[in-house]
Amino acid sequence: MSTYEGCVPLTVTITNKVQNPILVGYNGNYDGVSQNPSFIDVPSVTYNNPGSFIFLQQAAITTGRVYACRRVKAIETGLIAATYSSCGGGQVSMELTDNAILKAYDQVEIKWGDGITEVWKKGDPLTFRHSYTNVNDKPTITFQGLYSTGVCRAGRVNSLPVTFERPQLNEIQMSAVEMRNDGTLRLTYKGVAGIPTDIQFSTDGTTFATSGRRTTGGTQPYDIKGLNIAQVYKVRLSSEDLCAGTTETQPISSVTLTGNTSNGANSLKWSQYPDAAQFDGYDLLRDGTIIKSFTGVGETSYTDEDVECGTFVEYQVVARLKAATSTSAAVGLKVETGSAKPLNGGSVSVLDAGSIAIKADVPGAGPNTSYELSIERAEAGTTVFKKIITLYNESDYVDNSVKTSELSYCYRMSYQNSCGQKVPVSEPICSILLNKNLTTLNWTADAPILGGFEGYTVVQTGSSGNAEEIPVNKLTNYTVKLNNQSDLEYNFMIRAADATGDFESLSNIVNYRRNAGVFVPDAFTPNGDGFNDVLEAKSEQLRSFNMSVMNRWGVVVFHSDDIAKGWDGTVEGTNAPVGYYYYKMTFVDDIDQTVEKSGTFMLLR
Repeated sequence: MSTYEGCVPLTVTITNKVQNPILVGYNGNYDGVSQNPSFIDVPSVTYNNPGSFIFLQQAAITTGRVYACRRVKAIETGLIAATYSSCGGGQVSMELTDNAILKAYDQVEIKWGDGITEVWKKGDPLTFRHSYTNVNDKPTITFQGLYSTGVCRAGRVNSLPVTFERPQLNEIQMSAVEMRNDGTLRLTYKGVAGIPTDIQFSTDGTTFATSGRRTTGGTQPYDIKGLNIAQVYKVRLSSEDLCAGTTETQPISSVTLTGNTSNGANSLKWSQYPDAAQFDGYDLLRDGTIIKSFTGVGETSYTDEDVECGTFVEYQVVARLKAATSTSAAVGLKVETGSAKPLNGGSVSVLDAGSIAIKADVPGAGPNTSYELSIERAEAGTTVFKKIITLYNESDYVDNSVKTSELSYCYRMSYQNSCGQKVPVSEPICSILLNKNLTTLNWTADAPILGGFEGYTVVQTGSSGNAEEIPVNKLTNYTVKLNNQSDLEYNFMIRAADATGDFESLSNIVNYRRNAGVFVPDAFTPNGDGFNDVLEAKSEQLRSFNMSVMNRWGVVVFHSDDIAKGWDGTVEGTNAPVGYYYYKMTFVDDIDQTVEKSGTFMLLR
């Protein structure tokens, strides 16, 4: 064996010196106790892991077997692991990773990349601090394990390229500030785990007090308690990096809101946001819903006239900033004066064959509003309206006692507010009734939306699922336009909508079958009993029609060019005999195709 101790990877080269052996074999990792170890004949063995090994040799000669063993020591040369963090001013903190590889070495040589070298010795602290004079360079730290004695003096060299920055401090930012009515100012911010962050506030924007410190990461809330909701505060975050440097976020200001009520309206005023560079706009909320937005930083007042006497509403103002929001405490106001206002809008819309949806927009309606809404109904063509329901604090209703494919229904609405003030009933609004006459669609012209609407749209849906919307302005009829490539069957519906899109009205649905054909019964009984006394051809979609009836000798006994006119079973005023008769007809269908049809039927008495 040429080598017994060395650095990993350690290769042991084998030279056989036994004279005239019958066989030779080697076991590079003998456990020292096995009686029948395995052997292989190889020129060398390589040890890739550190450790102490027994190398067993065997040779067979004419007089028997001979053995020899040696100790082999493979010494660790693995890479030392380390991490670093850079801070402001060229400062770097580096920490060696305490693992089995580090424990194998006596020392670690650290070259900082700027000509300065440090040596760590076993038992020393694992953390190093180093300051670079030139932060424009990008140095690379190199380091390797060393041995004090032995044939193997050093391990492999590892490296860490250095970038100078304040790690992740720019990620620590506020996303929302909200003043609550109990004097709690709630911040929502994103922290970084392990980085100390102070939450600070100020009344003058110059002197800041620290409310608390956190080191947790992720998005989280923080409450500053015991504040005055009428005072404007500025809040900021102050974070400390690994080298004890600090970074402060741009302050965010809280917003105050005041209000009063008079003459049936609510007047609101809020504090102007002090930093125009951060500002994007204001949103004024009533009962949690935006009622008005402002883009000017100096727009700080609004009068809300869309309120009703006796109603209680809550307002908040939200200052929208470039990267955050600031929300005021809520202000509650109850309107005590003023007069009831007309409904803002309303609509009726067919839901199905037996249901109509009625919808109203009550002025000032909200979660804190109290009112009564009365709905009256009259069938189209009559002027008699009867109350069908009174709703309490609700503005939507479904009338389930209707036949929407037969009649149009008209509705009127009125309401009473919390102060007992009533408004007169609204103008009637009526459901849209759609009918079909051959290839023409007709519908009722009464207004379905309170306050008017933009126009009608014909919604045409084919049996294949394809839908088409056809605007027809204020027309109340439409001629179906089909061809040989059209679907075999269509559903038609009429839709009306107001200019804002808040209200729409849908009609009943009418089915239309392209080229539906003509039906002729196979028997009729003209006996005067009132049932089946006339032979009638039936169809709904023909442009023209003629039919002739002949007896068994081919004599024409009846002819008609009107599908509504059938044969009563007489010939020149005399009852025709019972038996079989023949008919022939020619008609033009809804896509202008001329169709001829013939058949037989029986006359019975």
